[in-house]
Amino acid sequence: MIYSMTGYGRAERSGEGRKVTVEIYSVNSKNADVNVHLPNYLRALEQEIRKTTTNRCLRGKMDVYISVDHLETQAPLTIDERVATTYWERLQQLNSDTGIPLPRDPMSLIIGFQGVVRTAELDQAETESDGRIVMEALSEAIDHFTAFRAQEGESLYRVFQENIEAIRTLISSTEPYEQERIDAVRERLESELRRVTQNNFDASRLEQEMIYYIDKLDVHEERNRLINHLSYFESTMDGEVGQGRKLGFIAQEIGREINTFGSKSNHATLQKITVKMKDHLEQIKEQVLNVL
Repeated sequence: MIYSMTGYGRAERSGEGRKVTVEIYSVNSKNADVNVHLPNYLRALEQEIRKTTTNRCLRGKMDVYISVDHLETQAPLTIDERVATTYWERLQQLNSDTGIPLPRDPMSLIIGFQGVVRTAELDQAETESDGRIVMEALSEAIDHFTAFRAQEGESLYRVFQENIEAIRTLISSTEPYEQERIDAVRERLESELRRVTQNNFDASRLEQEMIYYIDKLDVHEERNRLINHLSYFESTMDGEVGQGRKLGFIAQEIGREINTFGSKSNHATLQKITVKMKDHLEQIKEQVLNVL
């Protein structure tokens, strides 16, 4: 089973007069890269949140947003009037000294200055309670996030399966051209030999040359390896979670066999088939980057 690396999960938990909201977003990445956004008073939880997210989500560039809303009618904020008054006096003095006009809404400006608005300190018990609710909400958000990834993974699975089947069908369609290609090589060699020897050439030497060219142009092994790689890709998709890198490596091997097949085919129709196989492979490579 495959999972997408992109995903979204959200959860809410309430308790002790708080409402905690956790949201997780992710996009594809080679490794696990977790960015945590949470209130400062809960900063001690950051490492635990990062570790939990990494262990359960494995890989991807993930942003975890955590907000805590206090449900009481009065928010636990304090305004330092002395600091606010000092800022206002300084603004007035600056206006008097330089002529720079005062802002139309000085209150909006002043409350944004450092030290004017402060969050009331919570006691240890309240902080621990909030932390417990945050971790519970995080666990639920990861559950939803994983379900989203699985759903997206099903779509990726169908895309891969369609393209694998298309490549397999194209490989099968090349077989009828094998004898035609050998006959064309024989005819070309005989024609050239007649031209340069006036129809007086050694038939056994011709057979030796034919064996040499047929061996050089034989794509039987490439075809078999390509079929095996396609089957391996499918079995890997049906295996355990977290096979994205492995699928990428298999796709590279499929590409090598297709390239060798194309370079040895030496036939107009086979070249066209090779181009079609490459097109389906590119669609696989494009989407395999999104696989966990």
